[in-house]
Amino acid sequence: MSLTVGLDIGTSAVRAALLQGGKKGAPVLKRYGEVALPPGAVTGGEIVEPEIVQEAIAQLWKRAKLPKKNVVLGLANQRIIVRPVDVPALSDEALRESLGVHVGDFIPMPVDEAVLDFLPLGGVLDEDQSEVNDEGVATLGTRPILVVAAQRQMVDDLLAVVEAAGLKVIALDLQAFALVRAVYGARIPLGEPPEAIVSIGAGLTQVVVTRDGEAVFFRLVPFGGNEFTEALENGLGIDRDEAEELKRRVGVHAVDGPESTGDSVDDQARDLLTTTANRLIDEIRGSLEFFGSTQSETGPVSELRLSGNAARLPHLAARMSRFLEMRLTPVKLLGDAVEVGKTGLTEDQLAQVQPVLPVAVGLAEWGLI
Repeated sequence: MSLTVGLDIGTSAVRAALLQGGKKGAPVLKRYGEVALPPGAVTGGEIVEPEIVQEAIAQLWKRAKLPKKNVVLGLANQRIIVRPVDVPALSDEALRESLGVHVGDFIPMPVDEAVLDFLPLGGVLDEDQSEVNDEGVATLGTRPILVVAAQRQMVDDLLAVVEAAGLKVIALDLQAFALVRAVYGARIPLGEPPEAIVSIGAGLTQVVVTRDGEAVFFRLVPFGGNEFTEALENGLGIDRDEAEELKRRVGVHAVDGPESTGDSVDDQARDLLTTTANRLIDEIRGSLEFFGSTQSETGPVSELRLSGNAARLPHLAARMSRFLEMRLTPVKLLGDAVEVGKTGLTEDQLAQVQPVLPVAVGLAEWGLI
């Protein structure tokens, strides 16, 4: 059975999951580990302190006893462009060879300075597709894709850090695509209204809209758990460690809870966290409304699936569901989409990591396809 490691380099930690192809179809989680990063080592999805991140990756591999081969590395930052584009209906193979020619006008960077890829929308094409025009002449039709363009220097810098830790990277993948792969696996909701996956990390929130199990819209919001921490630091005049502990303990105001009096530190903290949560919810709402305005024929997003470390904030999920007016389901992979092998983790530890598993697991699943 094949083994693949998914590596998620986040703002607050590096995380990795080792997956093995399962005999019954579902992949098996063999190892999982994470190592915390100090503030500022990774900002906005980009590595600022290469040596610190390299050392964290090396520690992670040693602690979790992970193989250094067959690593799939995730990307998520503002120097990546994801756009829906109509291109000539070439086969996937032919399109990949000529992608720069067809998408150069749609990306805000020179083609020779970009790493390009695409995700087929509406299925894979094994051969070119032609259509007959009104004059009876066969011409090449068009096909929709999601084009992905990543700044080459950013990719090279990221690979340099990972390879310096001794790892052999076999593929790069968008974290957003990994989320979709992890959430749906082989359970594709065909014919259903669009759904959204929202992953709230420490520094970034990823909004991915899916239809029939495919990503059709993606937005990266530079807003995450750090904004909640900083709201407490600035609003209450406390240090970062105190703010982190207070944030995790009190959370935002419950949607049907009592009104705040502002008399206690806990109430003041909830007020600050709730104001910050409302800003994040507005950002997510704006993303979903923009998708709806461009895809009116599909109907609005029907359900939101929530993941990410900051999604653990008490009462945040219920508040999002209420104010976005849609059903919200926390992403839980283990025991359903992913079988649990001999990971060395207790049940409580596995439950704790459920919200942050999807990216690393989805990246590892790339190597099992």
